Amino acid sequence: MVGCLANAYVLLALLLSKNSRASNVNVFITHQTILDFTACAFLFLSLVTENYEYAKASPSLGLFVCWMLGSHVGTTTASNASIAGLVVITIERYVKIVHLVAYRNHYRPWMTRVGILLPWIFSICTAFIPITATSKVVKGRCIKGRYYASEGIREAWGVAKFLLLYVGPLFIFIFGYWKILAVIRRQRKQVGQGQSQGTSNATTVAQQKGRRTEMNIVRTMVIVSVSFALCYVCMRTYSVLTRFRVVPGIGSLYLLFSVFSYSNSCLNPFIYATQYEVVRRWWRVNCSAVLEARPCQ
Repeated sequence: MVGCLANAYVLLALLLSKNSRASNVNVFITHQTILDFTACAFLFLSLVTENYEYAKASPSLGLFVCWMLGSHVGTTTASNASIAGLVVITIERYVKIVHLVAYRNHYRPWMTRVGILLPWIFSICTAFIPITATSKVVKGRCIKGRYYASEGIREAWGVAKFLLLYVGPLFIFIFGYWKILAVIRRQRKQVGQGQSQGTSNATTVAQQKGRRTEMNIVRTMVIVSVSFALCYVCMRTYSVLTRFRVVPGIGSLYLLFSVFSYSNSCLNPFIYATQYEVVRRWWRVNCSAVLEARPCQ
C-alpha cells in the first residue's frame, strides 16, 4: 500500500509538471513510475487474495486466479519491465552524453516509443510466459514455477534469469554511468577553462544550467541503479544456488529475500521524490501555492 501511494504521488507530479514532456528521459521516468505502481498494485492484490479457495472455484477460474495473483505474475512482469526500463534509460543517457553528436543526428521520436515498448516485451518473455507455463493448481493450491519439462531446462532458465535480470543490467549500469561521469567531469574542466579565457557570461550560465540538469538526472538514476543492485542481489544469488542445490531451499529465507526484491518498487518513488528535480520543483510550487492561498489569521 505504501508503494502504491508513493508511486501514485510521484506519477501525479510527473504528469502535472510543466517539464514532464520536456525531454525523453522525463517520459522514460514517468513510464518507470507506472511500472513500479503496477508492480505494487499487483503485489497488494496478491496478498489480499492469498487465502483464495481454489478448490471451490471452477478449474478455469482457479487457474486464472493462480496465474494472475497466486503466482505473482503481474508483480514479476512489471518488476522485470522496470529493470529493462532502467537499462533503456541508461543507454539513452549514455548515447546522449557520451556520443552527443550521434544522438542529435540520429535520435528520432519513434525511438522513445520503442524504448517504452521494449521493457514490456522483455518482461512478457522473462516473466509472464515462463511463470504461467510452469504454474498449476494442484489439490486446491496454486503451485508457482515448478512444472518444467525437465530439470535441465529448470536449471538453465535459473542461470538465464540471473544473467538477464541481474548481471547484464548491472554491467550496463556500471559501464554506462562510469563513462557518463567521466564525460561530465571533463566537461566541467572545459567550462572552467572557458571562463578563464573570457567566454561570455550568458554562454557560461547556459552551459552550467544544462550541466546541472544532466547531473541531476544522472545522480538520480545512479541511486535508483544502486537500489536495484542491493535489493535484488540476495534473491538472484540465492535462486541460482538453490537451483543447483548448492544451498538448501529454506522457505523463510526465500520469503525474506522476496521482500527485499519487492521493496525496490517501493523505494524508487522516494528516490524520485527526494532527488529528481522535476518532482521536487512540482512539490515546492504546489506547497507554496497552498500556503499563499491560506487566509491570514
